[in-house]
Amino acid sequence: MKTEKNYIIRPETMALVPCELSDGDRGTLVIEESAQRYVKALPKTIVAQSCGYYGSTYSGRKKVAVEMGYKSMPPICVCGELGIVFLSSMTERSDTCAWLSFSHVRQWSDNEQKGSVAVMLSRGKHIELPMHARPFGGRVMRAMQYAHQLRERMTVYDDAESSKTNDEPKRFGFKENGTFYIVDSVREDE
Repeated sequence: MKTEKNYIIRPETMALVPCELSDGDRGTLVIEESAQRYVKALPKTIVAQSCGYYGSTYSGRKKVAVEMGYKSMPPICVCGELGIVFLSSMTERSDTCAWLSFSHVRQWSDNEQKGSVAVMLSRGKHIELPMHARPFGGRVMRAMQYAHQLRERMTVYDDAESSKTNDEPKRFGFKENGTFYIVDSVREDE
């Protein structure tokens, strides 16, 4: 399989898992709904570049999550408009940290023999992560709650738009001192 240099997360991206590439370097195995691909960049780099692609910074996205109360290993909203929220499997500083799209996680369970969690993703894909099911489940639930809170913040504006009435047309005037004012009604002959 060909190794790509860059990758931008999109709605069909399910997981970014660290791997060893054919040249011996560390990179990422990107798992999508209908494909897999190898990328030269590490998972966190892909998350950070994707945040930038969608108009923010990784540090800005992380800061918002922390301010909303998700202090330890916060979920990252890669793109709010597309509803893309990723969670990390461990500390982001680790090169072995995997990132998963919470919306693609279907179920998980402990694999006692291996000391890992078996995660079932959309489309019947499975991965194993070196952690236990309980902390993993906590991260999935926090990501779900975070995504819900972000959606609620946006629906406030949707509700406000739908409740507006069709007022008569308004005109805005300009004063000599450089300020504007609202003209209460517009005459039809104007």
